Amino acid sequence: MRSSSLVVLALALVAPTSLLVACGDDGGGGGNENEVITTVALTFTPAGGGAAIVAEFDDPDGDGGAAPTVDPVDLTAGVTYAMTVGFENRLETPPEVITDEVRDESDVHQIFLTGTAINGPATSNPTAPLTHTYADQDANGLPIGLASTIAAAAGTGTMTVTLRHMPPVNGAAVKTATTAADVEAGGFAAIGGTTDAQVDFAVTVVAP
Repeated sequence: MRSSSLVVLALALVAPTSLLVACGDDGGGGGNENEVITTVALTFTPAGGGAAIVAEFDDPDGDGGAAPTVDPVDLTAGVTYAMTVGFENRLETPPEVITDEVRDESDVHQIFLTGTAINGPATSNPTAPLTHTYADQDANGLPIGLASTIAAAAGTGTMTVTLRHMPPVNGAAVKTATTAADVEAGGFAAIGGTTDAQVDFAVTVVAP
């Protein structure tokens, strides 16, 4: 985000916590008020029709208050889902929709799905219950991750949702066509930028 900092929502399975980090300056001179992400919402809509499934990480009183809550991701095997990711700051009234800023600045943001529940561009895990494919692109034709396709098979695991901010460095692009593959090969230390939000969701996929 421009001249802003965001809360990294690092959710441990037993003891959820949140940490404040700098989002980074795109070089515009600064001065904007810091922003916070209190909520990460995942919406899974079955491709063949049916009710959407929503799972949220929610920390409505922000960093340092009550512990956040997190919903499990419970899906059905054999179903392909259109998944969207939303970000909000619910400390504001009405809530501030951070998703809009991610979309507006999509050339320097990307969402990554990793963890034992995921097989996809950023995680090579062929036995995982969820297979991830990006379903959106920025103006440069690179994936964003606000929209994805998820194919579900029976199993359990953890899905980590990471929003990464990757402005150019010395005029050179940090977000590239190989960024997800670089994460798969070497983790987030292998790419530039900073983490805006990172949340773990417990995943269970059962037979219909």
